[in-house]
Amino acid sequence: MPQVNTKNMSFEKALRIFRKKCDNAGIKDDLRKKEFYEKPNQMRRRVKQEAIRRKDRAIAKENAELLRRQRQQRFR
Repeated sequence: MPQVNTKNMSFEKALRIFRKKCDNAGIKDDLRKKEFYEKPNQMRRRVKQEAIRRKDRAIAKENAELLRRQRQQRFR
């Protein structure tokens, strides 16, 4: 749990720092995931789809880099 030392600090500033620490710790995302029960099959399916999406993004990024390099080599 994130903590903020509030000595010599206004409440608004301490609250802003606390919220930022919570966001960085991933507490908000975790609460959203646990808001509703997710069946084990749905969880496996979601994790698999996320992995596929990550892999597709990596491939697309790699292809974009190759195309960029090819365009640069044409003008040399």
